[in-house]
Amino acid sequence: MQPINSDSVEQTPALSPRPVKASGFVRGLRIVLVVGLAVGGIGVAVGVVTGVLPNPLDHSPKHAHATPSREHVTPTAKVIRPKPAAAVPITVEQLALVEPYYRADLRARASGLVKAVRFDIGSRVKKGEVLVEIDVPELEQGVAAAVAVVAQREQELKVSQAKLKDAKAAVQVSAATIKQREADVQAATATRDLKQRRFERFKALAARGDVVGSLVEEEERDYLASEAGVTSAKANVERARADFTESESRVEAAEADIGLKSAQIEVATKDLDRARAVADYARVVAPFDGVVVRRTVDPGSFVQNATTGMSEPLISLARVDLVTVAARFPDAYAPLVMADTPAIVQVDDLPGLTITAKVTRFAPSVQNADRTMRVEVDLFNGDEAEFRRSITAGPLETKGVNEPPPLRAFPEGHTSGRLLPGMTGTLRLSVGGYGKSFVLPSTAVYTRAGASYLLLVENGTTRQVPVRVQVNDGRTVRVAMVSKQPAADGSTRDLLTELTGDEQVVAARQLELGDGTAVTVAPTEW
Repeated sequence: MQPINSDSVEQTPALSPRPVKASGFVRGLRIVLVVGLAVGGIGVAVGVVTGVLPNPLDHSPKHAHATPSREHVTPTAKVIRPKPAAAVPITVEQLALVEPYYRADLRARASGLVKAVRFDIGSRVKKGEVLVEIDVPELEQGVAAAVAVVAQREQELKVSQAKLKDAKAAVQVSAATIKQREADVQAATATRDLKQRRFERFKALAARGDVVGSLVEEEERDYLASEAGVTSAKANVERARADFTESESRVEAAEADIGLKSAQIEVATKDLDRARAVADYARVVAPFDGVVVRRTVDPGSFVQNATTGMSEPLISLARVDLVTVAARFPDAYAPLVMADTPAIVQVDDLPGLTITAKVTRFAPSVQNADRTMRVEVDLFNGDEAEFRRSITAGPLETKGVNEPPPLRAFPEGHTSGRLLPGMTGTLRLSVGGYGKSFVLPSTAVYTRAGASYLLLVENGTTRQVPVRVQVNDGRTVRVAMVSKQPAADGSTRDLLTELTGDEQVVAARQLELGDGTAVTVAPTEW
């Protein structure tokens, strides 16, 4: 190794410093420090913004004392109490259909050719008028035969009545004969007594020798003959009495024959009535006052007897001066519908018309098919003049017993438009509560996971109670609280209880408050 002298040192140019290459560990450490500083800065910034950390640039006095956290603020809950259902009307509206008050699809009860159709569509008919006649000759012949039988029976009755007169006359003759025979007995008895006394006298004379014995024998013969005459007269009396009894029996027989002939006349008359009733099968008559709404046959058409199952309606009749507005309401409203429940009818084809009425009748049962109950409102479908004419003609015929007359559908002065069967609209009922039930506003019920609940406040703490909604018209709701009751088999079943009216029910913000939250109560009216 050669020594380095000063000359050589001075002559060597100065070397620039060379960068030292950092290792991988050093670089990773630097990255961690930078990220940590960035995250810390962001956390400080968030704390300042949210108020958790004080702002170092803000020296106002408000930061002298710490603000309490939100978890320690007691929220305020607006609570309401249930109201009696009778004091809060519940309105329910359903699709309604206008139906004729009466409607009948009349079919043929006899087979044959149509002889005449006396009315067409739109014709007004009266009860009992013949609408369609069917040509059935054999039925007419049956009536004629029945008439002839009745006439025959009547003549037979006259013969029996004449025989009764003869029998009664024979009774009178027999009675007179008895009197005559009894008189003959008296005469024969008197003759016998006379002959007996004469016989006794001649017998005494013969004993003294005053008369010969032959005279005595003659007197004895006459006496014995008179005695036989008395016996014969008495026998004639008995015969006359027997004839009288026979005459009386003949009277009784004649009277019985008259009764028989009268009964036969009655039977023949019934057969005639039946023949005429069967003959009436060839005529289709109007069962009530109405309007023809359908006609399917013309003269010459062949029709089948309805009992064959192949008959079609020949003519359809409807009563439209009165109509029935019918609707079906869910079973939840069934207990609330009563007689005379206020109702409002609106018809789609008559805009602007609102008919105020009352429920006329309702089916006191729920149909299992769709769980609905049928409700009907009867209306008088006419103007003022028709209404007054119907009143003066007598009380309106109604479907039910002791039903009030239907209310008028149109106000006074209404002249255009009528309710036609088949029109649709709505029937709105204003129903009240029953019993001691209570209701709430619809906003008091909320849903969670598909179930309905109320949020009650008890002792300053909220409690979530499951309920079953019974009636809800969008404004008012009637519910039953659901609780679990253990069964004998170890399972549980739902027990429904009514509201008592003393509950404090949270009216809004139920999900925000939640179950088991301490709240401050603020009573509110609704």
